[in-house]
Amino acid sequence: MKSTRRMPGLLLSLLMLGTLLTGCGGSSADDSGTGTAEGSSASGEKSMVIATGQSCTTLDPVLNYDGWYTVRFGIGQTLTKFDDDFSVSGWLVEDDYTSSDDNTVWIFTVRDDVVFSNGTKLTAELVKASIENVFENGTRGPEYFTYESIEADGQTLTITTAEAEPILPNKLADPLFVIIDTSVDMTNIADEGPVGTGPFVVDTFDVTTKEITVSRNENYWAGEVAMDQITFMYTEDQSTLTMSLQSGDVDAVYNLSMTAVGDFENDPNYNVIRSASGRTTHGFMNQNGLLGDEVLRQALLRYIDRDTYCETLLNGQYVPGKTLVTSASNYGYDELTDINAYDPESAVQLLDDAGYLDIDGDGYRETPDGEQIDLQFIYYTGRPEQQIVVEAMQAECMNLGIRITPQVYDSQTVMDLLQSGDYDLCCVSINIMNIGDPESHLRTYFTSDGTYNSFGFRNAEFDAIVEELSATSDADARVELVKEAEQILLDESVCIYFCYPIMNFVTTGNVSGITSTPADYYWVSEETDIQ
Repeated sequence: MKSTRRMPGLLLSLLMLGTLLTGCGGSSADDSGTGTAEGSSASGEKSMVIATGQSCTTLDPVLNYDGWYTVRFGIGQTLTKFDDDFSVSGWLVEDDYTSSDDNTVWIFTVRDDVVFSNGTKLTAELVKASIENVFENGTRGPEYFTYESIEADGQTLTITTAEAEPILPNKLADPLFVIIDTSVDMTNIADEGPVGTGPFVVDTFDVTTKEITVSRNENYWAGEVAMDQITFMYTEDQSTLTMSLQSGDVDAVYNLSMTAVGDFENDPNYNVIRSASGRTTHGFMNQNGLLGDEVLRQALLRYIDRDTYCETLLNGQYVPGKTLVTSASNYGYDELTDINAYDPESAVQLLDDAGYLDIDGDGYRETPDGEQIDLQFIYYTGRPEQQIVVEAMQAECMNLGIRITPQVYDSQTVMDLLQSGDYDLCCVSINIMNIGDPESHLRTYFTSDGTYNSFGFRNAEFDAIVEELSATSDADARVELVKEAEQILLDESVCIYFCYPIMNFVTTGNVSGITSTPADYYWVSEETDIQ
């Protein structure tokens, strides 16, 4: 067996060196309190309110991407965890995990000092049951790996996979694999939440407002939990998020709009915590409709000025997109060839030559067959850049003679529509590096049978590259395979890559222990506190 202690991910070169913390004032924005009596309830307990434009529809971590919130809200933890450079290390397991030479047998040692929030000791048998639950009651497990067997012996967990899985520890760090106690009654897990190992337990969850309140896990295994209670308030309205922080109604905001964050950065009463991210803001183009014509896709790609979007409209807080994987990585942003780089004259010529003309004189082109063009562009506002880039593209493409109609929904509806294919254009911000590596994203969104590939892209060469990637352990070889896959996506004019976000948390000055990390999973911990 070969040791893989602290097995490195493919390192994400950070846009900034570490986390940037500015404006570390010692008082809250409002001397009368933050809506929680300066962090204390009437009984003297510490509480805080965190506002976010991202939330879950259920508390069952195997459904959709709801496991992200089990981890973000401090309810559950995974076997492994990502560091800020996307290397992976043990969390609920020790660092001494090993694999067979062919990467099909992985052996983990489950920590001996971990208990669930109900006091039950974490054993390899309970870890085994939790992983099996992902495959039995969820749908996304096979996107990550297929196991032949999972064996438990005391604290030793052995996973044997059907194919080589050289980065299995990375995959187990995805919140889909958050470890929960499945031996309890899980009938109401969607509303009441799971029994996890994190510093907090679920108090209440409002399925209508998506507001969730968590309280201290009295059985937490990793140290004293500073907070008694945290409420996560959900709204995708960026103005509400900003005003709630200014008024003191909330103590922290996740991913504040780039048009507002500068105001807090220069105020000593607030902390601004920034980090690079593995995110890319996509514009999926559905090839099952009018955008099945590559000429039209190419024209759209060449006509939009992503540099100006990022520099001017997004206040320099985002990096212009080019490749699928963020420019903050080593996956070819400066090497790969974009055949559809900004070239508005070429876009016009493409459409003219293909017969996309304004036949009826209304200022908009029709298809060569005379069909009206009105591309429905769906998006959500929980990520502040999306409305800006969608509306900018709409306005810009008017001059190209292409009508685009934006349609805004909540984030879960957009993800549902993305999966069903009921759209022309779809703007979504997605963490490409959800396993510290692009493999999972390439498979989920772009392979022929990918769960979220409803937009008609099919390419046998691309599929073969992803299959080879999944079995390749050499880090340099993996990088080259990802680049090959990315180049195919560029050459086939598959998707718009608008920009790469820089993530932030903005808190009042009396808050500490909230983190913004490149993995975008870890928000609160036992160290989260308010004075």
